[in-house]
Amino acid sequence: MQTDRQMISMRDGVRLETFAYRPDGGGAFPALLARCMYGTQGLEGAAARFVEAGYAVALQNVRGRLGSEGDLPGRSSTPDDGVDTIEWLTQQPWCNGRVGTIGGSALARVQTATAFLAHPAHQAMCPQVLPFGMMSRLGGALMVHQPPMWLYYAQSGAELVPYDQVDWMPHLRTLPVVDILNDLGGPIDMYRDIVTNRRGYFDLAGPDAFAKLHTPNLMVTGWYDHCGSGPIDFFTMTHEHASDFQKQNTHLVIGPWDHSCTPDVIEEYDFGPEARRDHFAHELAFLGRHLKDDDAGPPPPPVRLFVMGRNAWRDEAAWPLERAVDTQFFIHAGGALSTAPPTGGPPDRFAYDPANPVPTVGGANSGPARALPMGRGPRDQRPVLDRHDVLLYQSDPLAEPLEVTGPLKMVLFAASSAPDTDFTAKLMDVAPDGDARLLSDGVIRARYRSGLDTPQLLTPGEVVRYEIDLWFTSNEFLPGHRIAVAVSSSNFPRISRNLNTGGDNERDADFVTAEQTVFHDASRPSHLVLPVIPAG
Repeated sequence: MQTDRQMISMRDGVRLETFAYRPDGGGAFPALLARCMYGTQGLEGAAARFVEAGYAVALQNVRGRLGSEGDLPGRSSTPDDGVDTIEWLTQQPWCNGRVGTIGGSALARVQTATAFLAHPAHQAMCPQVLPFGMMSRLGGALMVHQPPMWLYYAQSGAELVPYDQVDWMPHLRTLPVVDILNDLGGPIDMYRDIVTNRRGYFDLAGPDAFAKLHTPNLMVTGWYDHCGSGPIDFFTMTHEHASDFQKQNTHLVIGPWDHSCTPDVIEEYDFGPEARRDHFAHELAFLGRHLKDDDAGPPPPPVRLFVMGRNAWRDEAAWPLERAVDTQFFIHAGGALSTAPPTGGPPDRFAYDPANPVPTVGGANSGPARALPMGRGPRDQRPVLDRHDVLLYQSDPLAEPLEVTGPLKMVLFAASSAPDTDFTAKLMDVAPDGDARLLSDGVIRARYRSGLDTPQLLTPGEVVRYEIDLWFTSNEFLPGHRIAVAVSSSNFPRISRNLNTGGDNERDADFVTAEQTVFHDASRPSHLVLPVIPAG
């Protein structure tokens, strides 16, 4: 394998450090490009494997990282740099003019940003765990642990304490939220820009951008990936706005993983050997099809998903699944959950105190253990279900298996004593022994109940209809298991605490306790909406 270091000039004169790897001997090869936010060292092993498979590989540090010139890109992903680098690759004697892009997370983001500029040589991309859209916000609420840790890790100098050695919880509890990084250093101004921007860090691209796409796309994510909505939104918008060519060559894979795309970090549940997918082998087959015209095997399906509970893969033609039947599961007095509409009963009440929020237990999170002391992924929720500020509703044990696959939603009729507050919900699969495996969760910040562009405070005591986006899942509830939902007003530090004052939740430090009331009667039927897959 031949290796050399290049300083490649971009259109504005900034030079980016790029390491080129290629097979020994002469010849021209298809090239693979990874533009790296975190340094190139972690991809050197993969580069060697791709070279062995007959590719030239370029690993490039983005602006402001390690040996590359310029400033860190911040909110912009500098897509022009990706296009300029692809153009440089096509001019090298060892490149045959066909280029693919690889990499996960931030490295996936720069792939899609480059693809929107439609360089003709960009003929395949493999964006794993793609951050796309409003990645720092859920239901208008801030994912408070993610932005400071990511920025501190990705954009801080070597003089700071390594991020996985920081005792994060005391910092995440800091009020106001904009001051979380003050005692740690790092990119404080960029962090404050993120947490005070109600639309989050990455804005969605519009229909015109998707209409320009012509790059075959293989996306991989997990049911517990905190960026999981990114690949799904990208897939959906492709099928709404892109060309027939792009639709036919866009593929989505969703497994039982978190942001690492491996089951090895799942501490409590074993989804079986099928959960261990060889991502490199699948990328190699996909890239060979589009960069080497290797059609030896069948093309990947539009959607390949892992059904938890059944613990098996299944191919699908679309997302969401067309045969899914949206089914209402109503909450009832006494903690029941069923498809029968409620007929009455007193509402349920709890007090939400921002000084004592419900701690995050698992879910679509990533980060070091010191920031997530109760883990990530499909954790058992029993440690928090007995709290006074958590309402639990469960179905009777199921007599037959029931599959739920697709987008999830909670419709909640509730009132609060506060002018602004949060309502949260968690969907769980409860086993006969009581183990409550988390499937997905969501939140709605009350002031944004009608949308981010139309904030509106509450009238204390007024009953309001909320829709809580619970993201998505694919799970077969087995016989003897129960469907369960937990309703509360906090999930910290996954979600920032609403201070209940109606003030600025990111810039203020004062808070009050909110008295919450949840209704489940005939005129105010709070319920889950689950996409049930018909048997057979």
